[in-house]
Order: sequence, then C-alpha cells, then structure tokens
Amino acid sequence: MQIVWSSLSALGDSRWLLPMALVLLLTLPRSETGLKARWLSAIAVAACVTLASKLAFMGWGIGIKSLYFTGFSGHAAMSSAVYPLVGVLLAGPERRARVVGLMSGVLLAVAIAWSRVPLHAHSLSEVIAGLGLGLGCSAWALRGKAPSRRPSAVTATAAVLAGMFLPLTLPDIQTHQLVIALAKLISGRTELFQHS
Repeated sequence: MQIVWSSLSALGDSRWLLPMALVLLLTLPRSETGLKARWLSAIAVAACVTLASKLAFMGWGIGIKSLYFTGFSGHAAMSSAVYPLVGVLLAGPERRARVVGLMSGVLLAVAIAWSRVPLHAHSLSEVIAGLGLGLGCSAWALRGKAPSRRPSAVTATAAVLAGMFLPLTLPDIQTHQLVIALAKLISGRTELFQHS
C-alpha cells in the first residue's frame, strides 16, 4: 500500500503540477482570457498562502499545537487548485462531461491529499486545510463561462511532458528543501521549529 500512497503523492508534487498547468494555461485560446487570469491567480494564492504558513511555523513557531497544524499541506493545496481545472478542460464543453471531469479532478486531489497522512508527511488538519484552500481557489477560478473547447492531444501531451521534466531531470531537488532554506534566510535562525 505504501507504493500506492507514494505514487499518489508524487502526482501532487509542485515540480510536476506547475509546469503541466503552465502549458495548459499558455495554450488556452485567447477567448479564455478570464479563465486564464483566474486560474493563474488561484494557483498563485494557493502557493503563496501555503508557503507563508510553512514559513510562519518554521521560522517563528506559529501554528496550532492542539491540532498538530504547522502549515497548509502543499500537495493538498496545489493538487486541488490544479486537477479540478485540468479535469474540466480535458472534458470539453459539454455540461455532463464537464461535471465528470470536475469530479474526477476533485477525487484525484482528495486522494493525493489523503496520501500525505499515511506517509506521515502531514497531519489530518494540515491536509484538510490544504484541500479547503485549493478547492476554494479552484471554485473561484471556475466561476464564469465554461471553457469553449478541450485542449488538443498535442497540447495535453506537451503538458504531461513539461510536468515530467523537472522530477526526472532534478530528482534530488525537493521544494521542501527550498522552503527550509528560505525560512532560515528570512527568520535568521539556524535551527527551525519542527513538528513535536
């Protein structure tokens, strides 16, 4: 079962999610300018809030000890800010297909978020908070007119290949290491706060 959780967790890695989403964003037709702007904003908000919560705990110990909350789960927040929209885009303009695509994206994001608990990467409160943040961002991005058409097979393939590039070429670089380095730089601490 550990392999299943690890595989799901890998699908929530920002090194995979952000390049994939960027390709889909850049290739949306000009008529989808509103959706592009909302989705880009949603991803930025999810990423910034998650990063700020992690820095606040690592650098200054700001969290909720009774809930084992030390910051939003990045995997939960980012996957739920990306996959619901990917599902809607890939489903195409037909309403029923869009609902199926949306639900598929949400369920994948929930599975990725849950995988962080058995892997002992996050507490349940951190996962729930991350999901709430990301799904809220997705819901905001999806308001308004539905996408007029689905991405081409070439675009979808390019998005997958872009997502695979960083994890395959830089497998030893983890976003968590970068967050730790940033927390030390900003807080001026050599020893950071950690889960107790």
